[in-house]
Order: sequence, then structure tokens, then C-alpha cells
Amino acid sequence: MEELPLSMLTKKLTTLLALLTAQRCQTLSSLDLDFMQEIDNEIIFTIREKLKTTKAGKHLPPIKFLSYPEDIRLCPVAHIKFYIGKTKPMRSQSKLLLSYVKPFKPVTNSTIGRWVKCFLQDSGIDIKNFSAHSSRTASSSYGFLSGLPLNDVLKAGGWTNAGTFAKHYNKPIGSNFGNSLLNHFNNSDNSRG
Repeated sequence: MEELPLSMLTKKLTTLLALLTAQRCQTLSSLDLDFMQEIDNEIIFTIREKLKTTKAGKHLPPIKFLSYPEDIRLCPVAHIKFYIGKTKPMRSQSKLLLSYVKPFKPVTNSTIGRWVKCFLQDSGIDIKNFSAHSSRTASSSYGFLSGLPLNDVLKAGGWTNAGTFAKHYNKPIGSNFGNSLLNHFNNSDNSRG
């Protein structure tokens, strides 16, 4: 992480968050340091904003990122902490994800989508078949196919209706998506020393 330029660190972190949460870009743009808790080996964000899927009397449950000590290069907690530290001198806002060029303002949903798409492309993933939105489909489908209980997949994706997940998001997953991403991380980090 220390050797990554801010632009690559930002895109890598954003892609990790997208893959691990199965959330929309709008949700990622709403992650706010003022509503972040660090407890033991996890970071929890409470979303206080009204989102596209927010219904009266119902809010998105807190989003948890667990430490991944098996490989620090893929650990969302380590990346979030490092990113916050690296962007501290340029922060005038409390949103987690900031533009990596002046004036370092919070970014929009479309910017987050563009970052994920760019990172996927740089990882060797065919972006004609996968987009930023594909990370939501791929991560939730992979979780379900890996044996996670349907209720956990629904909760992670913010769905209340299993039919929505089944109809729009539960797709066959090829090995290319995840393998390409992990291989990119390993190759990028190994080539740097």
C-alpha cells in the first residue's frame, strides 16, 4: 500500500469495498468517517443518508468490514486505515472516498463506478462483460454459490426480497472475475518488491 500512488490506492480500496459489500456505488459514496466505528479487527459504517433503496422506517444495516490477516494486500481494514491516514492532510470533508486530484472533494456515484471499472480493466478483466455494477452481482452470486446462507447474502446486498436477488443478481460466475482480480493484486505487489 505504501508504494501505491494515491490514484491507484483509491481505486484499489474502492474496488475492494465494492466487492466485499455487494452495495451500490451510491452506498459507497455515502461512507462517512463521522459515522465510522473501529472495533477490534473490524470497521463499521452506519449509513445515515437516504439512499435509492431507503424505505420509510427502514435503513440500511451498518456495513462491516472485517480484517483479513491472511493477506494484508487484500485486507479492507488495513486499506481503509492507510487510506484515511494518507488523505488526512487533504481532508476538509468527512466522506471516506475523495477525489485524488485537487480540490479533493467527495466523489459521486458515477466516479466510483468509473474507478471500479478502470481498476477491473487494469486487472485484466474484460470490461465488456463486467462493469462496476458487475461487482455487486459477482460478489453476491459468489457468496451464495460458496454456501453462504441466503439471508446473509440478502442482508449484505441490502435486499429484503429473495426474488429480486434471484431474478436480477444470482448469476453464474466464471472463474475469471475473482481470479483475475486476485492475480492482479499478487502480481502488482510482487513486482514492487
